[in-house]
Amino acid sequence: MKSLLLSLMILLSPFSFNVDEEVFVVSPTSLYAEASYSSQVVCQLDYNDSLIVLQDAENGFLKVKVNENDLNVQGFIQADLVAKKSEAQDVILSYNATMLEDAEVFSVTDDQQIGQIKKGTRVLLTNGYDKDTDFLQIKYAADGKIVLGRVKTEFVKPDGVNAALIVSITAIVALVTIIIILFGITKKKRHKKLKNE
Repeated sequence: MKSLLLSLMILLSPFSFNVDEEVFVVSPTSLYAEASYSSQVVCQLDYNDSLIVLQDAENGFLKVKVNENDLNVQGFIQADLVAKKSEAQDVILSYNATMLEDAEVFSVTDDQQIGQIKKGTRVLLTNGYDKDTDFLQIKYAADGKIVLGRVKTEFVKPDGVNAALIVSITAIVALVTIIIILFGITKKKRHKKLKNE
């Protein structure tokens, strides 16, 4: 099911680029030897680095080449971490959560701290919200850049009504309904008793 969703996301992804097209890095990240976070890191990329697309998205990664120390280096980068120049200069995120506390931001690939995020900052949960996990993957804007990282789940409040709150409200409504019904039955019995006297 997960692989089907991933395939569908890739097919419907707005991140589609042409071979030999120049794109720019929108968040500091790594260039990988294969289209996988678990593969070897070829080099580090900085915000606004220029890349040339060699192959369109595969498993959410683009094959690109970059000029590193006067050498053309090839590798893979997550497709949503690059954009055409106009998009890289003015990236707009669709947010779906808020930070509850100041927190450390960690790399998506290891436990290296890559920054700090302030309480109240709006973020995009890129892999959804699961309260049973220790960390959530987020994207947010900072200093004109898009940062991709992980934060502790306890510091994030997703948009929408909390499931626990829904259960609580449902229980309260049920309790109030029962009290009203019992009050109505008691009142009828008392009224009937007075009528019989």
